[in-house]
Amino acid sequence: MGYLTRLLRPLTLLLRWPLRVWVNAAASPSDISELALDPNQPICYVLPSRSLCDALALELICKRYGLPRPNPLGRRLPDDRRAGLVSTDGKRGRTPRGLRRLVARIFDAPDYAVQIVPVSVFWGRSPEKETSLLRILFADSTNMGRLRKLLVVLANGRNTLVHFGQPLEHRLLLDEGPPATRAARKLMRVLRVHFQRQREATLGPPLSQRPQMINTLLADPGVRAAIADGAAREGCSEHDMQARAADYAREIAADHSGIAMGFMLRVLTWLWQRQYAGVDVRHLARLRRTAHAYRGIIYLPSHRSHMDYLLISYILYREGLAVPQIAAGINLNFWPIGPLLRRCGAFYLRRSIKGNRLYTAVIRAYVDALISRGQPMKFYPEGGRSRTGRLLAPKTGMLSMVVSSTLRHAQARVAVVPVYIGYDRVMEVNKYFSELRGSGKKKNESMSGLLRSSRKVLGQKYGRVYVAFGEPIDLQAWADAYDPDWRERMPAVTGTDRSSWLHAMVSDLATDVMVGINSSATLSAAGLVSLILLGNPQKALAEQDLVYTLDILARLARNSPYSPDATPPAGTGRQLLDIAEPVVRLQRLPHAWGSVLTLDPRQAVLLTYTRNNVMHLFALPSLLANLFSHAETHSCEELIAAAAELYPLLARELFLRWPSAACESALATTITGMIDCGLLRRDAGGTIRRPPAGTPELGALVSLGRIVRESLERYAMTTTLLSYSLTTRERTVERGAFERQCRLMAERMAILTGRNSPEFFDQSLFRNQLQTLVRVGYLRQQGNTLRVEPSLRLLSEHALQLLGPDMRQSISHLTLQKRQRTEVGAQLTHGNTD
Repeated sequence: MGYLTRLLRPLTLLLRWPLRVWVNAAASPSDISELALDPNQPICYVLPSRSLCDALALELICKRYGLPRPNPLGRRLPDDRRAGLVSTDGKRGRTPRGLRRLVARIFDAPDYAVQIVPVSVFWGRSPEKETSLLRILFADSTNMGRLRKLLVVLANGRNTLVHFGQPLEHRLLLDEGPPATRAARKLMRVLRVHFQRQREATLGPPLSQRPQMINTLLADPGVRAAIADGAAREGCSEHDMQARAADYAREIAADHSGIAMGFMLRVLTWLWQRQYAGVDVRHLARLRRTAHAYRGIIYLPSHRSHMDYLLISYILYREGLAVPQIAAGINLNFWPIGPLLRRCGAFYLRRSIKGNRLYTAVIRAYVDALISRGQPMKFYPEGGRSRTGRLLAPKTGMLSMVVSSTLRHAQARVAVVPVYIGYDRVMEVNKYFSELRGSGKKKNESMSGLLRSSRKVLGQKYGRVYVAFGEPIDLQAWADAYDPDWRERMPAVTGTDRSSWLHAMVSDLATDVMVGINSSATLSAAGLVSLILLGNPQKALAEQDLVYTLDILARLARNSPYSPDATPPAGTGRQLLDIAEPVVRLQRLPHAWGSVLTLDPRQAVLLTYTRNNVMHLFALPSLLANLFSHAETHSCEELIAAAAELYPLLARELFLRWPSAACESALATTITGMIDCGLLRRDAGGTIRRPPAGTPELGALVSLGRIVRESLERYAMTTTLLSYSLTTRERTVERGAFERQCRLMAERMAILTGRNSPEFFDQSLFRNQLQTLVRVGYLRQQGNTLRVEPSLRLLSEHALQLLGPDMRQSISHLTLQKRQRTEVGAQLTHGNTD
């Protein structure tokens, strides 16, 4: 072995320089600290195959990141000054000698804590095609000959990935017990399974050629049945219906291209560097573990910008994980963007498919094919982009198809991963607020429209982008917890099943996904400044007061976090203000007593989008703070009971993580966190007291309370209007008409109070409120009619008590006017009838 090592050394030196010039290698994970390597312990790198090119690529990455340089295992084993290198491809399946010697040393010296690091080198990142002539020569694969390896390196050297797995715990070998040969065989099995799973996690499953995928869809039993049914209903031939199905399949199916993905990677890298100050990504280590453990991953991100479409793919590609196929709206399928996105993994769906059974069958067959192959997927559970920054109520069509397909395939172990995407500023915010004010929503995109909008946005900066991969949901385990008998129910579910059981199951899963998205939110400096300034009626605050409030709310977010996955801001109030000031475009007004920071009216409107991304993180402390707006003290029990009454409304609107049964415990924890930060005080007798007047702590408490104040005002308007129905004999309201009345009342309230916030009277928010009131029993739904329960009157009174006297008077006055107009209209109608 030593002779062979000395013989290869000149060849290694000869190849190192041309490879160093040609090879452009990236590391995964991009943050090497994720490996948590101990610099004081020896390291042994393990490659899946013996390859000089792989070893040199590994050496380049180790030099770049300051890791110990790999040295082939000879007679000298790794120590704290010299790392080792070995491969797992022994002759005739035997364990390589180097690994046997390493394991023997571990048994001889149990304190020899070597760090065994599996390393996979990928020359090129394109998924394998099932039939492709180019793959024979240029695609990376296992067990290649030397000549083909050289061709692969020449073809793909500019796109090389070196992936480091988590170090294996050497103690697992000791647990195996003697002899050492048995432990060495176990190590070989562990490493081979790791390399196989890593290859699947990085490249994904082999892809069918697009014509093959279309033929697969047309042969699907559900599609064949839809073709026969459509031909019988429309009185045409099955040949014509099959041609229509083929057109649908061509319209839908993706056509992955490694060249297109590489091109988009360069474009997106340039775009992020030009438009944004960086992309902040959280919880990648957990995502890697999920990619190893599951055969398929479904990414379900929030949808706030057109930039979302390839953002996840960009991050996954950069981090060495398989790129998903992406469900995109057919409105994006315009030249040249549509074909380019299709080659980056997009498959296109029509916005409305109601009544088109054949199209629905083709989509179901496509989703089923992806699930059965273990292909990662991505789609937006909200269905469209949020115009307000809040999460929208989820649409369950695609999710229902995924759940049905996964549960029908017992071998398909699939995980759903909620993904939070947040921006300091989104490019489309001007368009969003125009739409909220009544301008029409553009249904179809075009290249000319893209060019016009790009001229406006390319010269601006938009702060940072925040992406967090939430807690994965194992679909089968979730179904077991939801309904242990689902395996008996599934055989009765057909491709067009509309059973109430499946619908309820998917609806609850969709809610859990939205909760998971919000649970992994990142609180940025810009978001925190927006929360504070937009709560102030004048949108202005003295600089020292803003710095103090930033500091105390940041401490509250760190000391009493919303969830284990939520990311609080780092730094002091002054540091956070310095970061946020250029992003949110604060105006500084100098004054002898200290500068005042303010927002111009237009910028204040635009920042409501940023605020809405993160306002749920302070929902509970803000609700509690509102209870002290007109009372100095509360007993802890009264405080929790009053907040718990309104919690279901907030939970539904903001997708809060605690079920109603657990909210009292969460409120008690939040009260403790607020006391620790000085926002509240506890007397010797246990009474909770707000800070004294004139103190900065009280100012911070007031700012905290204003975060959910608009939501409470909407609740007060809705419940007060509904309470009027209790004075009528029928005690009912027509749902659609009532939603419009709520919107009109909110619009009028905004005008009377000088409020410049279009999302305050967004009708979808009132729609969600009514649905929540139905769920918690204050309303009973009878078709399109809502029957009001008497218990709603008390809720209305409590909601009004949280508001100031001016606001209470305005709501009561507008409600009285509405009642008088209704009564006059009824009298006129009755007179005309007479």
